[in-house]
Amino acid sequence: MASRPVKAAKTNAAACLPEGMADVCMLLKTRRAARTVTRRYNALLKPFGLQSTQVSLLAAIAKGGFESVSDLAETMALERSAMLRNLKPLEQAGLIACPQGGQGRAQKFALTRKGEALLVKLVPLWQKAQDELRDALGDKAWRAAQRGLAALGSLA
Repeated sequence: MASRPVKAAKTNAAACLPEGMADVCMLLKTRRAARTVTRRYNALLKPFGLQSTQVSLLAAIAKGGFESVSDLAETMALERSAMLRNLKPLEQAGLIACPQGGQGRAQKFALTRKGEALLVKLVPLWQKAQDELRDALGDKAWRAAQRGLAALGSLA
């Protein structure tokens, strides 16, 4: 026999929720903001067939300063397995390569010439997305968002 749905207002769970919980939920607000920002960047990148996460990864690889895939994953705040999944399509597209031929944890990727040329084309799009968001928010809110996001990121 199927159970009947219970109206939320009559459940104990609904009764224990703080008033306006969704209005102040940090998780909900940061996820919504992240989706909004990601969509803005991805719309500009669509003609290149890349996602914003891939461009961020290309930029991190170009900047360097990491000794392994694990080190790069930590820099990008990703699990190592997720990093490997993100690297694979970039490598298959010929945008990155492992010049020393390292295996496993010793792998260290670098941009190929093709990857470097593409990143040079993508930087103005990144700047355009940044400028659009800054204009939409205004300078004061932009600076506050930058400070707030940096503070949240430092809690990790």
